[in-house]
Amino acid sequence: MKRDKIYKLFICITALTGMTSCNDYLDNLPLDKFPEETVWSEPASAQLFVNGTYYIINDFLVGNDDWSDNTVINAEKADALIREQITEDNDYGWYKYGDIRRCNIILEKVAAATNFTQADQDLLMGEGYFLRASVYFNMARKFGRLMIVDKVLTPDDDMELSRTKTIKETYDFILKDLDEAAKRLPVDVKSGRISRGAAYALKAEVCLQGAAYMDNASEKKDYYTQAKQASEELFNLNKYSLDSDFKGLFNDYSVGTNSSEIILGVYKISENTTFQGTWMQELVPNMNMDKAIDGVWEKWPLDANLEGWMERTPSQEVTDAFLVIDKDGKAKRWDEASYYTEDFKQGKLWVRDALYGHRDKRFDATIVYDSCHYFTSIVSTRLKGNIHYLSNKEQTRHVSKSGYIYRKNVYESKWVWYSDPTDYHYVVLRLGRSYLNYAEAMLRLGDKNTAIEYINKTRSVHGGLPELPAGTSLEDTWKYYKIERRVELVQENDRYWSLLRWGKEEGLDVIPELNSTPTAITISEDGRSFSIGTVQAVEAANARVFTKRRYLLPVPRSERNENPNLANDQNPGW
Repeated sequence: MKRDKIYKLFICITALTGMTSCNDYLDNLPLDKFPEETVWSEPASAQLFVNGTYYIINDFLVGNDDWSDNTVINAEKADALIREQITEDNDYGWYKYGDIRRCNIILEKVAAATNFTQADQDLLMGEGYFLRASVYFNMARKFGRLMIVDKVLTPDDDMELSRTKTIKETYDFILKDLDEAAKRLPVDVKSGRISRGAAYALKAEVCLQGAAYMDNASEKKDYYTQAKQASEELFNLNKYSLDSDFKGLFNDYSVGTNSSEIILGVYKISENTTFQGTWMQELVPNMNMDKAIDGVWEKWPLDANLEGWMERTPSQEVTDAFLVIDKDGKAKRWDEASYYTEDFKQGKLWVRDALYGHRDKRFDATIVYDSCHYFTSIVSTRLKGNIHYLSNKEQTRHVSKSGYIYRKNVYESKWVWYSDPTDYHYVVLRLGRSYLNYAEAMLRLGDKNTAIEYINKTRSVHGGLPELPAGTSLEDTWKYYKIERRVELVQENDRYWSLLRWGKEEGLDVIPELNSTPTAITISEDGRSFSIGTVQAVEAANARVFTKRRYLLPVPRSERNENPNLANDQNPGW
């Protein structure tokens, strides 16, 4: 790395993003200039610098489900990565060393502060360690081995850094940071703040992901054991419990702010947030009377215009994962349940009843489907329905092409208008996710019964499904665990990374779910017959390809050209 490039990392602490009021001495300074000695002279001003570093948490959200088979994306959102058309000239997040430097500044400055109480230092450094671990984890699961920078570099330091010799060395550094964070952070914090529970929850997930990339069985077992222990430390805090209001957990600001399940969330307030600045803008369709083809609005009117700029919709595959409680009380796929196999007759009975009735409770909280309520209207995804793409004069833009819409993460209390203010929240870490992380660790450690116990927690409370019996076979336990994780964590930036982890552990050269085109449903105009297949309008954008080289992404060519220690150090296959 050239010396002139490393200067990009040198953050002049004269402007703090998001700094509002603090102490009087700050109020008397120009709002865009805060000398370094002022920033680190008091815990309150130091906390403002840390607050301005919380943006790092948003990286947990990057990717959404767009890289996985959960989602059909519009052509405008086509990503070369999912079709494996990327090269060394692409950068999917390698250059995060500016973020790491910012974390290192926090750790060094707070450690050196002489007038902070021990509690002040512990809190600020705990947040700093957690944030640094977050940056490195997001890089590690993409690139594996990384350059470790654990101090604030100066122009006199050697800038031509090497990557760690092993992936384990990278992950060990992340885990050490999370251990340091857990020692310092408090258990009880306000919504949106990093807590000890967040450090334990993230550590368990880091261990799961890292274990898949370890070289031998003993290293894997150690990581799974650490995941188990971190999860148990989290549970022993007795701080969190599953929220029975699964829909409100994601779709209601007041529920999300006060939920006993959320370990870490990101909260935005209407004073500085509009619909355009949230996920909602790209999840809600765009449909009104002027855009509807003749006859649609008369048959399927909406109480108000849908004014989103929708770019992604659920695939048929993810809707298939939400199980049906059949007449015999057992949970089955819809196409294995008697409501479809015995009762449904194409062209005679309603598709809606056969396919969408009696589902896992999370289905209605996550997916909008044909002839259900959405906001204050009934919407139809069938041919000539009010949110089918062929019903819109623009067709290729912002209307459902899969036959479904995401409900999860959309507040339906107010119709979307891009410039209107809104509160909003994202769920980053929560107990349901941690229960499933624990279940996976226990499966890897050979404790099937405990794994089943923790799978059943979300399966029964959130899904309303019958519990898996203790005698379920190991093969079926894995099968239902993967289904449970998929439906529980839709749109929580999990599916892609889980598929990588499982594929790596299973030694797959090709991950089937990432090597096919997600499908869509087409329901007839009368709602009594259907077919499932790809949609030509977006097929090219969703024609996914996976080969084993994508277990790790390429180190950008520009970095390798500038740093001789990276010149011959590229990830396999690139």
